[in-house]
Amino acid sequence: MKEAKWIWYPGDFEHYHHMLLSFRRQEKGCDYPCVWPVCRPEVSVRFLKSFVAEQGGVFTAVTRGRGMVRLDGALQPVNEPITVSPGPHEIAVELFDLQAFPSLLIKSELLNTDESWLAERYDAQPVPAACEPAFLSAAEDPAVFPFCRREIAPVTIERTADGLLYDFGREQFGPVSVTLPPDTTVTLVYGESREEAMDPENAVLRETLTTGDAPERPARAFRYLSVRSENAEAVALQAQEEYLPIEDRATFSADPELNKIWALCLRTFHLNTREFFLDGIKRDRWVWSGDAYQSFMIARYLYNDPSVTERTIVALLGKPPYRRHVNTINDYTAFLIIALQEHYAASGRKAFVQSVWENVKALYAFLVSRLDENGYVVRRAGDWIFVDWGELDKTDPVCFEQIVLWKAHLAMAALSQMMGEPNDYSARADALRERILRDFWDEEKGAFIDSFTSGRRFVTRQTNIFAILYGLVQGEKKQRVIKNALLNPDLPAITTPYFKLYELMALCEIGAVAAAQDYIASYWGGMLRAGATAVWEAYDPTQTGAAHYAMYGAPFGKSLCHAWGSGPILLLCRYVAGVVPIAVGGSSFRVAPNPGKWRSFSATVPIGAGEVRLTYQEPTVTVCATAPGGVFFDGKTETPLQAGETYEFQI
Repeated sequence: MKEAKWIWYPGDFEHYHHMLLSFRRQEKGCDYPCVWPVCRPEVSVRFLKSFVAEQGGVFTAVTRGRGMVRLDGALQPVNEPITVSPGPHEIAVELFDLQAFPSLLIKSELLNTDESWLAERYDAQPVPAACEPAFLSAAEDPAVFPFCRREIAPVTIERTADGLLYDFGREQFGPVSVTLPPDTTVTLVYGESREEAMDPENAVLRETLTTGDAPERPARAFRYLSVRSENAEAVALQAQEEYLPIEDRATFSADPELNKIWALCLRTFHLNTREFFLDGIKRDRWVWSGDAYQSFMIARYLYNDPSVTERTIVALLGKPPYRRHVNTINDYTAFLIIALQEHYAASGRKAFVQSVWENVKALYAFLVSRLDENGYVVRRAGDWIFVDWGELDKTDPVCFEQIVLWKAHLAMAALSQMMGEPNDYSARADALRERILRDFWDEEKGAFIDSFTSGRRFVTRQTNIFAILYGLVQGEKKQRVIKNALLNPDLPAITTPYFKLYELMALCEIGAVAAAQDYIASYWGGMLRAGATAVWEAYDPTQTGAAHYAMYGAPFGKSLCHAWGSGPILLLCRYVAGVVPIAVGGSSFRVAPNPGKWRSFSATVPIGAGEVRLTYQEPTVTVCATAPGGVFFDGKTETPLQAGETYEFQI
C-alpha cells in the first residue's frame, strides 16, 4: 500500500495559493487588486476509489471542509471513525469547502488516499487526484503553504530622529513580529534601501500599528525596517526569513568577483522561488509568464526540480474558457505554451503534460482565434503587445509576435505528437514561417523589421535575437542577421535586464561567450560595487545614490530583488560549462565547454538523473558525468562519456 497523502482535485492547490498570492499586493498602505482574471479552486469535489479490505478495520476520512462518505452506498460522516468489513468496497467521499478547497486524507492499515484515487467535480469526468509530497499527516493543512522559517537578527540598530532603523544586512523576505507597549502607535516602514525605509511617504510598503494589533505582520520584502515612534526603544521587534527548502544542484567558480556574482544570483533566485516563480519580492509579487519563462530555464540548471515550474505553469494556465491573454500580454500566452513543451523536453514528465493538456489546447485555441486573416497576431481589445520596454515599432502586425507564435505552433506539434494526437500544427508553423519571411524580411537591411505596415522598416535587436534563438533562419540569412542586427552597434541598445538575458544567450549561441562574460563583469559586477545584496530590476552605471532606486515614476519603484537578474546562472551552466540536453529528460546530453576569456573555472551542472562535474585549467578540461548518455564535444569530434568515469580533454 502506498504512503497516505492529502489529495484534491488537480489544480486546486495551485489555484488556491495563486489566488492568495495575487491579492497580497500592497502599496502605501492600500490593498492592490490583481489586474487580470484569477480563477478559484473547485468548491465541491467527489473522491472515488474501489478497494478490497483483506480484513475488517477502521478508517477516518479527515478533511478541513465538510461533506460525507458513501461506503457501498451507505452514508457515513467525515472526521469520525468508519468501520469496514472484509471484502470488496466502493467508496465516494463527497466534500465541499467554501473557504479553501476540498481536500481529503485517509491513513489506515486498510485504505490510504494517494494518486490512485479519482476526483471529479460532478461533471462525470473523473481524473486522477492530485497531491503534494509535503502533506502526509492529519496535522498538516494543504491550505497553508509549507514554507520554512528561521530567525534573523539585524546587523545594526540605529537611533534616528523619528525612531529606530534596523539593518538586516541583505535583502530579506519574511514576517516581522512587533509587540507594542500600552498606548503606543508606531509606523513601520519597509525598505529595500536605507533611503526607502527613511521615507514613509514614498516607501512602497508601510503600515501603522497600535497597541492590540496582531503582533505578526504579513511576510514582506525588506533589508531595512524603520520603527517610527517616540517610544521606539520600548517596541519589541523580531524578524524571520520565510523560504522554500529547495536545494541547489549547480555550482560555478572562476575568479573572486565572478564567485560573488554567482552568489548574488543564487540569493536573488531563491528569494523569488516561492509558491511559484515571482518576478520580484517587493512591489507586485505577481506571477508573470514572461518572467517565469526565464525562471524555468534558470531553475532547470540550478535546481533540476520540476515542482515550482509545474505549480507556476498550472497557476498561469488557470481554467478555460479563456477571454484574455495570460497577464493580458499576447507574447506571454505564447511563452506559456512554449514553456510547457520545453519543460517536457527537459524533464520527460509526460504525466504532467497529460494533466494540463486540455487546458493548454483551450489556451492555444484562444490564441489562434484572435489572429487576423493572414494568421498573424494583432492587437485586439484588452491586449498588451509587450515584447520589451525598449524602442520598437509596434504597428500591427509585429514581427516578434509572429516569431513566438511560430514557435508556439511548433510546441503544440511536439506536444501533440507525444500525446499521440493527430494535428496540423506543423503545417501551420510552416505556412507562418513563409509569411514571416515574405513580409518581414528586409533584403536591403539583411534583417527582420518590426512592422511592414508602418513604412518605417525599423530593425531592432529584440526581433532578430528571437529569430536566432528559435532557429527561424539558418545559413546565409542567419549570418546576415548576426552581422546586421545582433552585432550592429548602430541599432538601439537593449536596456532591460529582462531582454538582455536573451541577447546574451544569442551571443553565446554564436560562440561569442567572451562578450557575455564582459557584460556579466560590467553589469552584475557594477551592481555589486553599487552595494546590491540581490540583483536589481535594472541597473544604470551612470546613476548614483538614491537615483538607482527610482522606476515607473516612483522614487522607490524599482525592485532590488528581481528574478530575471539571475540569468548568469543559465549562461554559465549552459554556455560556459556547455551542458545541454539532447534527448527528452536529459537521457542523452552534450558537454561542450567554452571558457571564453577565462583560463580556469569549475562547475557542477545537473542533467538527467545525475550531474556533470568539470574543471578547466587552460588548456585541459577534466570531466566526470554521473548520468549515462553523455558525449563530450571539443568543437570537432564527439566522445562518449561513460557514467562515473573521469576524462581529460584538450580544448
